[in-house]
Amino acid sequence: MLITTTNSIDNAKVEKYLGVITTNLVIGTGFFSDFTAAFSDFFGGMSGTYREQMDTLYEKAYEAIAQKARTAGANAILGFKMDFDEISGKSKQMFMVSVSGTAVKLVFDKKEELNPILKESSVSSIKIAKELFKERWEKRGNQTPKGTELDFIMEHGLWELAPSLYDYFVTDRYGETRPIDEKFPIILSTLSYDEAIAFIYNDYENRCRCVYNLLQKNKLFNATKVLEILRNNLVLGIELLEIDKKEYDREDLKTMKEILSYLDNLPDKGKIEMTKSSILSSKMTEMYICPDGHKNDKEIEYCEGNGGYCGLNIKGLKKEQVNTINAFRDKVRVLENLL
Repeated sequence: MLITTTNSIDNAKVEKYLGVITTNLVIGTGFFSDFTAAFSDFFGGMSGTYREQMDTLYEKAYEAIAQKARTAGANAILGFKMDFDEISGKSKQMFMVSVSGTAVKLVFDKKEELNPILKESSVSSIKIAKELFKERWEKRGNQTPKGTELDFIMEHGLWELAPSLYDYFVTDRYGETRPIDEKFPIILSTLSYDEAIAFIYNDYENRCRCVYNLLQKNKLFNATKVLEILRNNLVLGIELLEIDKKEYDREDLKTMKEILSYLDNLPDKGKIEMTKSSILSSKMTEMYICPDGHKNDKEIEYCEGNGGYCGLNIKGLKKEQVNTINAFRDKVRVLENLL
């Protein structure tokens, strides 16, 4: 895989642009612990420890983005960039290394020049360690990941393991605090939107207790997934309308309108009918009968039965749910004006 900070390569032309790719490495402060010690002799000459740590970090980032590019069908990355950021919380501190570039399919002027450039002439010890780790990971069964294993995944950018980590994360905790409870949300935040959506909504109906906050914090609203859930579980689907997304496009708007259309055409579960207002009354009057069978005056929108705790309207929705739908409707209206 050819990776360069430039936007072009001599003796080669871009046959196809495959889009911008990004990846992130989350590094614990322990990785940088040697840096402080290294500064003691830094100004007296080049620090070997500092140089080795930076070389290792660069190699990890290089390998992580190269794997993504290969998966996309690229044979090169142009405009390679690396940035550092800090993640702090719960008295812990970590560093996130973000790398990006444009994945491309190059065609070389002379065909024989392709293989010498792209063929690997050596394999790093880090790459060997990653491949061995992935082999062991596939054979580990249902054992909850250890903190050291999660650190390895985060420091080496093994994001392809995120779906299996998700399965561990949503497993019942039985009140215990596990390393994955703290670290999976960080791992999820480093993934691209498409990578996260590919698995995060899986079996939402059974996993919603653990997943809703992840969706909310990472702004992972997906209109198509939400519409699917709405059709199977109205309550959970309406709850997901509160989730946001970092950026919306016309396809999002189209599906969001489908969501509103579905909600606007929900069948009535309650009814308005002529009935006796009470057992002792012989007078027939028009009343609202809620989905649970409670009788209300016709003008009552939300059932006051069961001591006021019922609260269902004729569609079987509570006031809080209707408010959520209306807020979503406002969002769609504004989005349509902007797009």
